[in-house]
Amino acid sequence: MIDVLLNGTGPLGRMVFHLLDSDDRYRVRAFTADERYCTEPALLGVPLIPHDTVSTAIPRDDVACLSVLGGLGGWEARREHMAVMSSLGYRHTNYTHPSAVVQGEQDWGTNNIVFPFTTIGFGGAMGHDNVVREKVYLGHDHRLGDHTFLGVGATVGGGCTIGDGAYIAMESTLTNDLSVGPGAFVGIGSLLLRDAAPDTRYYGHPARAVSPERDSA
Repeated sequence: MIDVLLNGTGPLGRMVFHLLDSDDRYRVRAFTADERYCTEPALLGVPLIPHDTVSTAIPRDDVACLSVLGGLGGWEARREHMAVMSSLGYRHTNYTHPSAVVQGEQDWGTNNIVFPFTTIGFGGAMGHDNVVREKVYLGHDHRLGDHTFLGVGATVGGGCTIGDGAYIAMESTLTNDLSVGPGAFVGIGSLLLRDAAPDTRYYGHPARAVSPERDSA
């Protein structure tokens, strides 16, 4: 059994807690978070420990760490959230739900979380801190950078490259062999048929780039 320290108390962190709590391979030892989120001594029946004191309460060598933060707060926030625990000397791990189908060997970094009923195609690679939500289809020979987020039911065709911090929202579809630039956002239910530029939002069926003026309206 692997003991896990969960960094993050938001909705996504609590989702991951429940996945781990029902998985006999893991035991959640504690939650940790910034002090302002630690107003109670426990969360969901396990200790809740501020970042400032967690290394004293939970020795680094006793646990693996998962840093979990939702994607809509911005990928830079997720990067910083993970970096806090790395700076404290904790080792991040990966989590794949047992119902996921992972085809063959994969080349993964750390802090990648794969939710239930996903399919991960063969020949793929992903960096660090990627979230792959329920019922995602991630095609063969994919390449994911760091801090990406694939929403519930997203379909990513074979051979796609997803840049750092990109967000692919729920029920969206990417055709084969596309490149999604760093920081790009593909909106709910969109159909992406062409490469997506960095730091640009795409909506529609087919998806089109949205200007900052329209996006903020």
